[in-house]
Amino acid sequence: MTTPSSLLSTSALTPPIGIVLDADDGGVGKTHTAVQFITAFRLAGYPLDLFQLDSKRTLAEKSGESVTSLLVPDRHDVNADAVTGADVLAPWYRAATAMPETGRSCLLEVGGALSPVYHEAITDFDLEEDIDLLSLGIVTVIVTKAGGDAASQLVRVVRRTERNLPGSPIIVARNEMVGSPITAAAELDKGLRKQVLDVFDRYPSIRLPRLNPRTMVLYERLPVLPSTVVGWHADNYAEALRQTGKPRDEAKRFVRDVAAWTGTIQEELTRVMPFLAGESVDA
Repeated sequence: MTTPSSLLSTSALTPPIGIVLDADDGGVGKTHTAVQFITAFRLAGYPLDLFQLDSKRTLAEKSGESVTSLLVPDRHDVNADAVTGADVLAPWYRAATAMPETGRSCLLEVGGALSPVYHEAITDFDLEEDIDLLSLGIVTVIVTKAGGDAASQLVRVVRRTERNLPGSPIIVARNEMVGSPITAAAELDKGLRKQVLDVFDRYPSIRLPRLNPRTMVLYERLPVLPSTVVGWHADNYAEALRQTGKPRDEAKRFVRDVAAWTGTIQEELTRVMPFLAGESVDA
């Protein structure tokens, strides 16, 4: 597979930047990807404001961080028909377009099935014009997993993003929780297989390795960043024992599993965004 030319424009980004985590469905790993970005920005010392277009508030619960929830009105709300996608996304839009003045990056996680609401809003805002006039760095990270439905959704969201934000970088996050999306593409019908492989050929991607299922179940119950878990070895695992309620051998294995998992993802993030490792764009 050739190195995508768009990797150059992605790697040339410097903060502040806006990161949009997008997908056409839930359950593909957007929140876990968001948590890894939060970890990377914190380790690199860059401020990052968090937004979630979702009613579940899972990003705040999982990260333990302050997150602005952008809520779509319930269809039974008498005022729901008067509220547009732009109304809902306005707080994020204002933060994103203010980045050159505030120096603060922002991250938006788009909840499952709400991708059309987000794209309706950025079209109404004409965000592409703002990107050009204000020199905004907006990166779309499209999260996918193995499987035919996920492959179709990946192609659909890529096309939607190319249409609405033609000048902005795209990164694909390959969640391997049920296998490699690239390997699984071989099982797709010819037409869809070609489209999916074309996406991976044209755009840089990051790998999200599978975490031990037993460790993942325990990790999902704890509202902490991966970097916090990694630090639990410093006090002879006392905090790991307290937080997990597990015996010492299981608590140590938990910390080590999370450390290896997040270490791989952090390396992937710094590969496509070198500034997260403290490297200049000329490095």
